[in-house]
Amino acid sequence: MQNDEFGAPSTQAAELAHLGAMIGPVIPWLVWRSHRGRDPFGEREGATATNFAALVLVSFAVATAVRALVPFLGFLGTVGQLAVLASSVVLCLQAYSAVRRGVPATYPVDLKVVKTHG
Repeated sequence: MQNDEFGAPSTQAAELAHLGAMIGPVIPWLVWRSHRGRDPFGEREGATATNFAALVLVSFAVATAVRALVPFLGFLGTVGQLAVLASSVVLCLQAYSAVRRGVPATYPVDLKVVKTHG
């Protein structure tokens, strides 16, 4: 983990990764790619955020498919979409708060798209 001039962990990249995970997996993936091999904390948090954002994307796609393709139960897809969006925002903000304090963030569930070390 890189430290700033006062000895505190540099968490800006990890913060960006978790905030970016709210809108999709691209921003956290870019953070992971840019910090891979240089900053272990930024690399790990970028990978964690990318994995969670990918799970959110897949879950939202499934809920959208249910909404569009299942007759008489399409409202369940709408409820699923709202639940995925609300829970992802809450969990990403909690992860942002954790990494802001220098603590590694964890999500209750993730999809292994990017390999995390440590």
